Amino acid sequence: MVKTGYISFITESGGGYDSNGNPTASTKVNSAYFPCNLSVVTRQYITLADGQALQAKYSIVVDNFLIAAIDLSSLKEVQLQDSKQSNLGKFQVQNKEFLDLTKRLKIVV
Repeated sequence: MVKTGYISFITESGGGYDSNGNPTASTKVNSAYFPCNLSVVTRQYITLADGQALQAKYSIVVDNFLIAAIDLSSLKEVQLQDSKQSNLGKFQVQNKEFLDLTKRLKIVV
């Protein structure tokens, strides 16, 4: 895999209720940056997420063994950097799928 960028996963943890029954806010946790294959989506790729029509901007492929310790079930956002480690911004995850043949994770943001 050609590494053309870096990805950091933003997951939510905590939340729920305290001992008095009051709700507590969840906290967002950023992971370390992992090398990935980052490519710009050039075709029309629109998905619906939470009632919003979103145009995809990037497609990311990352090796599964690098991110084995990260809980991806609560993954809603990622932060991207290009190959020169310039910040591209935070993006909402539109689609994520495990590629069985290559043992990699593909994320569309």
